[in-house]
Amino acid sequence: MNVFVELLGAIALLLWGLRMVRTGVMRAYGTELKRLASRAEGRIVPAFLAGLSVAALLQSSTATAMIAASFSGQGVVSVASAFLIMLGADIGTAIAVLIASQKITILAPFLLCIGVFGFLSTENSKRRSIFRAFSGLGMILLALSIISNTATQLSTLDGFATIVGVFESQPLIMMFFAVLLTYVAHSSLAIVLLAIGFITSGFLTIDSGLYLVLGANLGGAALPVVANWNAKFKARVPVTANFMIRLIGVFAVFPFVGQVIEAYGALSVPYLSPAMLPPLFHLALNILIALVGLIFSSQILRFASNILPVNIEGNKEIEPRHLDQDALNSPATAIACAKREALIMADITQTMVLSVLPVLRENDDDLRRKVVKMDDDVDRLFNAIKLYMARILQDELSERDTQKALDLLSFTANLEHIGDIVDGSLMELASKKSALQLQFSDEGQAEISKLHEAVVTNFDLSVNTFVSEDEELARLLHSKKAEIREIERKSFGTHLDRIGSGQPDSLGTSSLHIDVLRDLKRINSHLTAIAYPVLIASGRFPKVKWKRKYAR
Repeated sequence: MNVFVELLGAIALLLWGLRMVRTGVMRAYGTELKRLASRAEGRIVPAFLAGLSVAALLQSSTATAMIAASFSGQGVVSVASAFLIMLGADIGTAIAVLIASQKITILAPFLLCIGVFGFLSTENSKRRSIFRAFSGLGMILLALSIISNTATQLSTLDGFATIVGVFESQPLIMMFFAVLLTYVAHSSLAIVLLAIGFITSGFLTIDSGLYLVLGANLGGAALPVVANWNAKFKARVPVTANFMIRLIGVFAVFPFVGQVIEAYGALSVPYLSPAMLPPLFHLALNILIALVGLIFSSQILRFASNILPVNIEGNKEIEPRHLDQDALNSPATAIACAKREALIMADITQTMVLSVLPVLRENDDDLRRKVVKMDDDVDRLFNAIKLYMARILQDELSERDTQKALDLLSFTANLEHIGDIVDGSLMELASKKSALQLQFSDEGQAEISKLHEAVVTNFDLSVNTFVSEDEELARLLHSKKAEIREIERKSFGTHLDRIGSGQPDSLGTSSLHIDVLRDLKRINSHLTAIAYPVLIASGRFPKVKWKRKYAR
């Protein structure tokens, strides 16, 4: 019994280590990684390499696929580019498996020491995130060492060995068992590493380990499909295409696992242990699938588009769905209902902000009218949430529930103000630009795009801060205010330089350029304000002017 407990603990440690690496890298370099993925739009090799790089750093092809699908659904990248990013991501994860599978468990204590003591010794958010990733790597190596030892002990138990023997005699069952494990663990990388540990200990034969690898590949591709089941059509197409090509690849290779093992045995390469076969097999499989996907990408995407139902997008007004009047008797439940409605409001507002750049860049009048209509939906939801929260606050609430209600009202008020800025100012500027047939200079357009990209990234961070109420995320969000201010300041300076040099495009769009920068900065101010309640609750105020105002 102790052996089973130890094995489960090691698996939990492995999964947590992977999560620590992923969250550490995302918090330290999330903005840069998302920019890398979005800037690869329209180019085959950069999109493929962007997916490979992001997945290798995050150690998760699933997380990378989610990012790519989100970008595709929002129109930031095309469906084809999102699919290419996913193909690259699968190879990136295979490379991460190959590196993690090496016998470098001696480094585990050193990495843990560096990560833990480094994390405790600094208050800088980025450095803390990097040290978090180091500690996660240490956990992964330590977990692999424990798994190897406990699996060796398990292999000596007669009853358990009999059960494993039944699985090993049914390769298809073994593969689908790995699919299930991958879905539960939400990590194909973890299952492949688990297979390596079992083979190293002699708990599983090499062929069973390879069937686990096949199942992990299939399960890893299925996760984004399930997660995006109700997403926009453009978000569902690339994940479905990725699953299809992976399904074809896995079942094409399935009958030849025996021949792969025979070829490996015939090689007789020194220092190539049996434990190296699963990660090499995993890498070769993903390279093969990626090559087929690259060659037949247009056909695969066309087929995926044809079999998926298109979202029915009517012109109906969006009405509140979660403000349950019966829940008012329970303040905690009612606040949770209002929070769900606030997140819908956040999605609409974020779509409005995302649409600003294509409207300005392409003079898209149809999209501009849709954005204007979205603000009506935002106002409608805000009014409904405001009235609902007013009824909640009429009851005698605990101090904690009162603060939650007020924080939620503050969050929705900031969203409503953002909607007003987009509708009442930015869309008016876009209409003026279109009517006068004006075009920003290439440099000016690039500056606006850079600031818009940073604001969009901060929107994700602000919503995550609101949902999680995490102090570290709040501090990171608040620090972004200075970053946006610096981008706006530099853009303003270079714009003045272009005006001074007499550049025609800059002269003609000068007031528009400055007003757009101002409005994007105002939007970001409302986003960073979402961090204040979390920081106030933590009792650790940043050294800024608002401290005195909020601390009274």
